[in-house]
Amino acid sequence: MNTPIGALPAGTGALALDTYQLTKRFGAFTAMDSVTMRVEPGTVHALLGENGAGKSTLVKCVAGFQRAEEGSILIDGREQDIANPIVARALGIGMVYQHFTLAPGMTVAENLLLAGGKTPALIDWKVKRAELEAFLGTTPFTLDLDVTPSSLAAGEKQKLELLKQLYLKPRLLILDEPTSVLTPQEADEVLGHVRAFAQSGMCTVLIITHKFREVMAYADSVTVLRRGKAVKHCNVADTSPAQLAASMMGEGDAPPPEAGLSDAPAALTGRALHGAAATSGDAQVLLKVEGLVAQGDRGTLAVHDLSLQVRAGEILGVAGVSGNGQREMVEALVGQRPRLSGKVTVRGQPYLARREDNHRLKVRSLPEEPLRNACVGDLSVAENMALRDFDQPP
Repeated sequence: MNTPIGALPAGTGALALDTYQLTKRFGAFTAMDSVTMRVEPGTVHALLGENGAGKSTLVKCVAGFQRAEEGSILIDGREQDIANPIVARALGIGMVYQHFTLAPGMTVAENLLLAGGKTPALIDWKVKRAELEAFLGTTPFTLDLDVTPSSLAAGEKQKLELLKQLYLKPRLLILDEPTSVLTPQEADEVLGHVRAFAQSGMCTVLIITHKFREVMAYADSVTVLRRGKAVKHCNVADTSPAQLAASMMGEGDAPPPEAGLSDAPAALTGRALHGAAATSGDAQVLLKVEGLVAQGDRGTLAVHDLSLQVRAGEILGVAGVSGNGQREMVEALVGQRPRLSGKVTVRGQPYLARREDNHRLKVRSLPEEPLRNACVGDLSVAENMALRDFDQPP
């Protein structure tokens, strides 16, 4: 027999999760301090906490990505030694990580099959495509099986990450900030599907989020972490956004109850939220775009004759479902994608998105995946900051 001692019997139902006195240290820093938590089977359980509270550390220990120095993890009441993600996968645990883990040069279909970890030497693509199309038909997401992730917008990549795990039919699904790159409408679509999956009794969901609205709308229960410790456990029906904020930051730092708190990200509550002053109609136009046209990755037009302007003191929001040209528009504006036609001016001067223009006109940009597109992972924070003006005289 190859079944390890303590392994779960084969099953398809939702798993219960318990952590007992779980502790994880990185050198002298204690990232997670004696965390005890219970997640009931077939429920959606939210993890709340400010940055650095220990949320990702906790779920990575459950998923086998990291190992705790002290404490125990119980799956359906049995203590398990989850040494790595392979062991977690065998137990029925799947995780969507905070950062993308897709193979960018492979197609959506190939990424879905690759997630299983047991790809045959020869693949009957006719059979597999029919299987994958049938699977996609059970979800609210629409993705082309033949495109590569490198051509997808961040929101579409996030949906593919979720689909990879759903395709494997997990019994415990962990989501680490799954809606951070999604529009509110897309977030509702994703979380609504995840909640329905949990309510079917097939899966338990543990989700990290910074948005109180998502906790109140989609979670059954919640655990709040603060400075590595679990400080609150309760049913969502028995709490409020103001109470959760107080637990996250400590009673002394809690914000007063105010309208709209349930819609604010958890990371923003407790800070002073000031309404923007109305922008005068005669304020200077800082950015002006006229007739911008740009091509998508597949050769079709992604941006069609776009014109807009932004005045001094103004914040212009661009809304739309992922894949409708937002990424291509930004890339064309900042010089990462050729402009087929159109004119862009900053402070009334032509802007071609060259380094010279950026320095002279003080234009800065932040891409949708900063860790991948705006940082050098092997360099320190100081070295990354120095890259901004390394070619300028001191």
